[in-house]
Amino acid sequence: MYIPEEKISEILNTSDIVDIVSESVILKQSGRNFFGLCPFHTEKTPSFSVNPDKQIFHCFGCSSGGNALSFVMKYHGISFPEAVRMLARKYNVVIETELIDPIKRKHVLVKESLFRLNKKIMTFYAEFLGDGSAGDAAINYLKKRGMTTEIIEKFHLGVSHDMWDAAVNFLKKEKVTRQVAINSGLILPKKQGTGYYDRFRNRLMFPIFDINMQVAGFGGRVMDDAMPKYMNSPETPIYSKSRILYGLHAAKQYCRQEGIVHIVEGYFDFLSLYQHGVKNTVASLGTALTQEQVRILKGYASKMILVFDSDDAGINAAKRSIQIFVKEGVDIRILVLPDKNDPDSFIMKHGQASFKSHAGQAKTIMQFLLELAIDTHGLAVEGRIKILDEMKQHLALIQDSALRSLYVRELAETLNIDEKAVLEKVKDAYVQKNTKRSFLMTEPKNNEILVSDPREKQILSIMLNYPELIPDVVEKNVLSCFYSKRFQEIAKKIIATKSVNDGFITNVMAKIDDDKDQELIASLAMDDFSGNDNLGKATDVLMNRIIKIRKKNENILTTKIISAEKGFDTDVTELLKKKQQEIQQLHDSQQL
Repeated sequence: MYIPEEKISEILNTSDIVDIVSESVILKQSGRNFFGLCPFHTEKTPSFSVNPDKQIFHCFGCSSGGNALSFVMKYHGISFPEAVRMLARKYNVVIETELIDPIKRKHVLVKESLFRLNKKIMTFYAEFLGDGSAGDAAINYLKKRGMTTEIIEKFHLGVSHDMWDAAVNFLKKEKVTRQVAINSGLILPKKQGTGYYDRFRNRLMFPIFDINMQVAGFGGRVMDDAMPKYMNSPETPIYSKSRILYGLHAAKQYCRQEGIVHIVEGYFDFLSLYQHGVKNTVASLGTALTQEQVRILKGYASKMILVFDSDDAGINAAKRSIQIFVKEGVDIRILVLPDKNDPDSFIMKHGQASFKSHAGQAKTIMQFLLELAIDTHGLAVEGRIKILDEMKQHLALIQDSALRSLYVRELAETLNIDEKAVLEKVKDAYVQKNTKRSFLMTEPKNNEILVSDPREKQILSIMLNYPELIPDVVEKNVLSCFYSKRFQEIAKKIIATKSVNDGFITNVMAKIDDDKDQELIASLAMDDFSGNDNLGKATDVLMNRIIKIRKKNENILTTKIISAEKGFDTDVTELLKKKQQEIQQLHDSQQL
């Protein structure tokens, strides 16, 4: 469907970008803007800015930027029409649509059909759980695990039939197309012969909700000793294992309130903690945590406590996750529960107060790793050397020099090794790591200075922030002297935006389709000209300079070309013309 430009403007003018971004990023006001940690790249110091007056966001670290729709698209990984509909629903804006490109339409319809199908199958599994004798075994199992009726209903737990084709027949009855059914991951093609069979059979079913409260996938757990114990939906157009965390849709408000999130592994770990009042909890679904998941959590809590099982598998899973937390600069703690308990069994036995007491004493990453290294190598002379070799690699990951220094001192005291010797080892590891990284990241740079581009960008910025000066830009015809065709096109869209009011930048954004162009506009709109007493005169000087530079450069090249042609030097003529083209192409291709 095609969404009219005026409807997009209405949605952008009705929505509140601070309200939208603060659902995913912890924002703090500083002056007229709001700042937080960017959800799109790793950082420890907030460089992500939201301007409520101009209704834009911009990250001074990674240059991400745009309006409310841009943020929703990038953060949730959804298409433009999906983002429009999401905000339209949120702010009760009715959108009338027209037909769009069939491929884009098909992509949107696939996602919508999968969400509808998952909601139906969730109800199908839940109803079977309450279907008398058929669901008795599952109900008894859940009660044995301590689950209350309230929790079962709140999280829509269900059970799949002990049949090969229950879901297949249900989908047929609901007239779900074969392709949608296959895309859902709920059914699989038979290895021999034709037809399909159910992926989930005789399992407790846990619907997996995304942050927008839509059913993205399912997890199934056996109720006996069969293997595999757990089975999750495969990757689908709406279910991304690297982004979704079980229970975040229900826990996010409590994570915000507490400023802390507990990260557990499994469904029952989450449900038991939530049931016992530890509601600021999410589950990783038994898979290794990803950078995307950690960044998402940073939007809800500044401190995280990793509560994996205390067996070898749980400890190894915690170790695998540590590097991600360190890179993301997260205040992370590791909680290893006593007596080989997992979070589910511990809180069932000891209750909320005891769990919170242990969580309050959770170890820092370095304390956790050092304790593991001591258990592995011992504190004999050879063991201490091995511990130092192991720990220096972990310490080298810490970018904060003050924090790294504190850990170095703690390690030196624990191992009874001179602090200078420990510091030297860690420095060597740090230098080696960062030298290698710098070498790998080195890229050739273009040394040619494009003297006009900064001025062209300034003109765009003035047009955005002071639309009353746009007639002067038009009258001067300065756009014809721009080297960058990209900037020319953006300037034309700014000029075509007639509304000169508080929503001017918002209306300009509604005309921009390209993500990079939106980022550029967001960056330029953040410029502050408040210190300039006579901006009109300064703009006129700036435009005259652009025109003069363009004419001068063209005259120089033209003179040289004419001279070369008079001397019948065809090689020089071709080189000069080629140079002229290169300058134009260089400006046209720049993505500033």
